[in-house]
Amino acid sequence: TGTPQGVVLVPPRGWVRLRIPFTAHPGRSVYHCHILDHEDLGMMATINVRG
Repeated sequence: TGTPQGVVLVPPRGWVRLRIPFTAHPGRSVYHCHILDHEDLGMMATINVRG
């Protein structure tokens, strides 16, 4: 579709719910926004996948 995998465009005041099959990627992963100001405001964190 031309959309990069792993990138979600969210409009202002919008939200998104993701379903990600982490079974192939156990351990620690990072999620983050590509806008640095947003990362500074908390849109960057780790996810610990166990299973």
